[in-house]
Amino acid sequence: MLVAQGDKPKKIFHLSMKSVRFNGDVSNGEVYLFKPSIEVGFGLQFPINKHWSFNPEINLAQRGHHGKITYSDSTYSERTITLNYLDLNPNFELTLGKVSEFSNNISIWGGPYLGVGLWDNTLVENKIINPNKPNSFITITNSSESFSSDFRRIDAGLKFGIGIVAKRFVAAGFTYQTGFINITASSVKTYNQSLGFYFRVFFDDMF
Repeated sequence: MLVAQGDKPKKIFHLSMKSVRFNGDVSNGEVYLFKPSIEVGFGLQFPINKHWSFNPEINLAQRGHHGKITYSDSTYSERTITLNYLDLNPNFELTLGKVSEFSNNISIWGGPYLGVGLWDNTLVENKIINPNKPNSFITITNSSESFSSDFRRIDAGLKFGIGIVAKRFVAAGFTYQTGFINITASSVKTYNQSLGFYFRVFFDDMF
C-alpha cells in the first residue's frame, strides 16, 4: 500500500486469508482448531501527504470459530461456526522510508471496522456412545442458522496490518483483527478475532 502519484486516488483490490476464532465465555472449555477464512473487497486510496493516506474499504469477510471438547478417548463435541459480514473499514496508512515509484517500503495501516452480518451457519458434530450397543459409538451432526439463534449481526472493532509495498503497485503482509462488541447475549461475552495474511493491488485511472 502506498500513496498515489500526485493527488490522484487509487483503487484498491484487497484479499486476506486468515484463521478466525472466538475469544470469550462462549468458547470456554474448547480446544481451538484451525478455522480458515477469506476476506475480499475494494477501496480507494486518498493521499494526505507523501507518507500518509486515507484508505476507506468495503469487504466481504468471513469470521467464526472451530472448537472441540473431548470427553473421553472416543467421545467429543466439535462445532464449526461460519459468520459472513459486510465490513466497512475507514483505514489510515503510514508508509515508511523514502517514497518513490521504484522503491519498496514498509506500510502500517489500520482503523476501526463495522461489520453487518449477512448469512451464517453452525455445524455441531457429537460422537457419543451408542445407547443400543454400549461398546460402539455413533456420530450425530446438526446444522443451524447462527444469527437467528445465538449471535448478533453487528460486530465492530479494530483491524490493522503491516507489510511491504512494492513499486507503488502491490502490497503483502500480516493482518490482525479483534472485535470490541459482544456478539452474544450480554451475560455471555464473545468477541471475534482473526490473524492472517493480506494481499493488495493498487490501480490508477487507466484501469
